[in-house]
Amino acid sequence: MFLVLEGIDGGGKTTQARLLAEELRRRGREVLHVHEPGGTPLGERIRGVLLASEPGVEIGARAETLLYSAARAQLVSTALRPALAAGKCVVCERYYYSTLAYQGFGLEEDVAALRALSAWATAGLQPDRVVVLDLDPAQGLARVRRSRDRIEARGADYLRRVRAGFLRLAKEDAARFRVVDASLAAPEVFQLILEALADVLP
Repeated sequence: MFLVLEGIDGGGKTTQARLLAEELRRRGREVLHVHEPGGTPLGERIRGVLLASEPGVEIGARAETLLYSAARAQLVSTALRPALAAGKCVVCERYYYSTLAYQGFGLEEDVAALRALSAWATAGLQPDRVVVLDLDPAQGLARVRRSRDRIEARGADYLRRVRAGFLRLAKEDAARFRVVDASLAAPEVFQLILEALADVLP
């Protein structure tokens, strides 16, 4: 089983993914819990490049997209597919839908081209269910207690486009997606996630 948590920054993906992985283990399943970009040695190196605001280092929209896709391709081939083949449950914080939302809708790149690139990078691997943790961007940014990374620093207007992108993706693929109100307290959000996944959880 392959489960993905998506949504804008500050929505609580890491907390909820951890709770979900713990619940699946409690139910007797082996679980691989990973995040994007990252989850592999190469992916973590790319993550550092993508999220750091380094003076004099500019990353254009296409270069940004290709870096995310490279990290994702490595994650799929060396971690996700082997785990799924071994019968494990995979809980992934972000997947290629983030590329569609952040670089496509957020940076206004060609979404159709990004879909094709993502399909190639992942070799067509699709999750069983995607849960979008939906949150107002202003609330999300207020929750970010550390200094903002390069993506978060683009601000609320950018994240509003990203949020709208996630909601559009959810509407277009309603069979796979569920949208959960992430403005609630973490335990309440987790209960909503369990309800959203009730038909696919073991």
